[in-house]
Amino acid sequence: MTGGCFCYIVADLKLLGQYFKEDYKDFELTNNLFLRLNLDHERNEFNLLKLKDLIILTYSHEVSTKAHRKPPKFILGILLTENEDPEKFRPALKSASNEIEALDLLNISREEFETKLKQIYEDHIETLMDILHPREIKERVISRTKNLLEGSKQERKIAQELLEKIEDKLHEKIITFYHAAEKALKNKDYDKAAKNFLKASEVAEELLEKDLSKTFKERARISQNVPSLSKQMEEFQMNARNALRNEKFHESYRYYKKASELAKELMLAEKEEEYRLKSKALQDFYQVDEKFRKAKK
Repeated sequence: MTGGCFCYIVADLKLLGQYFKEDYKDFELTNNLFLRLNLDHERNEFNLLKLKDLIILTYSHEVSTKAHRKPPKFILGILLTENEDPEKFRPALKSASNEIEALDLLNISREEFETKLKQIYEDHIETLMDILHPREIKERVISRTKNLLEGSKQERKIAQELLEKIEDKLHEKIITFYHAAEKALKNKDYDKAAKNFLKASEVAEELLEKDLSKTFKERARISQNVPSLSKQMEEFQMNARNALRNEKFHESYRYYKKASELAKELMLAEKEEEYRLKSKALQDFYQVDEKFRKAKK
């Protein structure tokens, strides 16, 4: 299980931003930690740092271009529980870093960066389907009870109740409601989809799965806006194609990027991937084209 991620610039230890899940909100990022990671990364692209009850997997990313005066190197790190296998997250860290590189890191505000970081985290490191697996939910809840059992009498009572709910397979109802919502969406029954997402949210809240509960509440809101969002997504992709025909590559990139964001919001995985990859390809082409245009002047 992952607990969130953070990113900072190596040269001046500037924290670009962080995204930590509810159970990890108290984790503190310090300059001493960053200095230790910098030393560990002097020879290694990846690094594994073991702390008490926690593992930090980090990746040092060399920016491949000096366009936009980008900093030469940043480190992206994720928090992992002890029972998680860090090796499987290496490709995800690399692909996430490539997306971060495309941002204007020297000028972006921390608030804007953290919004982008959360999206990148959910796209590459821990997708909705990753955290929705019944085994994953069960393990997260059981892990949560371990801390509660060391607390006050009230906390120990909450832990016992959570274990009883897991024993009764309450966590599996989340998946049942989720699939019912997905089926309703395919049948264009948006009210039914919203109701099932809200039911999934309520069960998640009961199991203290606060992040998951928020996600389902957001899905319920989106379900009611599917017709208008779908129409807007189609308009964006049509505008992107028209711009591409007219060799307006940067304009096409922006429209495909907007279409990708809406596809993600609508949980259309294939379309989201299609529009995102097209957007990235056009952005790369535009940057190379601009570079050689300027060289000719």
